[in-house]
Amino acid sequence: MPIAELSFLAVEDHEFQRRVLLRMLAGLGAKIVFAAADGREALKIVSARNPPVDIIISDIQMPGMDGEEFMHHLGDAGTKASIILTSALGALTIASVETLTRSYGLRLLGVIEKPVTPPKLAALINLHERAQPKQDTARTRTQAAGPSFTLEGFVEGLKKKLRPAAPVERSVLGAISGGDAAAEREILADFRRVNDADADRLKLAVDRHDIPQLSSAADRIKGASRTIGALALAAVCEHLEHASRASDWKAIGESMGSFQRELERLNSYCDEAKWALPS
Repeated sequence: MPIAELSFLAVEDHEFQRRVLLRMLAGLGAKIVFAAADGREALKIVSARNPPVDIIISDIQMPGMDGEEFMHHLGDAGTKASIILTSALGALTIASVETLTRSYGLRLLGVIEKPVTPPKLAALINLHERAQPKQDTARTRTQAAGPSFTLEGFVEGLKKKLRPAAPVERSVLGAISGGDAAAEREILADFRRVNDADADRLKLAVDRHDIPQLSSAADRIKGASRTIGALALAAVCEHLEHASRASDWKAIGESMGSFQRELERLNSYCDEAKWALPS
């Protein structure tokens, strides 16, 4: 069945990542797309749809009803939709939720480790009409081949380490924009608007020594940053998440300096890109 004839439900609590996911689906040719910010909202859409939704794309980690609980409810309801899970969680947690999803009797097409990209998404959507793949081939997570070293590769790698990484990995941004400069400007502007608010929440959480809010804000910024290829800021936020789980305020304080530097670099990039990218 052509993708234009399939119906989709995108479940993602982060508004920027949700809009990027909707943009990707539209770029792949999807015409019937619904969106929800959490599992409860998604369940209402699933129960109201007739004909039913064909493919549900759901984040695992969400406030309120998270992806795991959402899958449980879908299984209890006997949902026939195909499932694609997305997550920035560790491999062990993803594997656990993946196993549970299958145990609920749901058809899991695979798991995409964030950032979600059009090729990853298209590969799993294409499985919807095929026979259920074996578990080890259904996943988008793959093991890298063994390293192959050359002198030229070593020198090039050393050069990369000696110079600071760009605030944004353009190949990641290009994948979600389709190489369209106007789309890149729009994506970066949307990211900047949402991320500025999340950065303010993170700084306020640090000032108030509010661990739950700090962890939540760091996770949101990490996910959104990975989506556009801002890998350095995402890495800092991952350090903040680990430090917050341990309530290590010394490490949090040290990481906040790096966070501010990377945030300023990224914001400058977004501001410059607004004028530098060709129309």
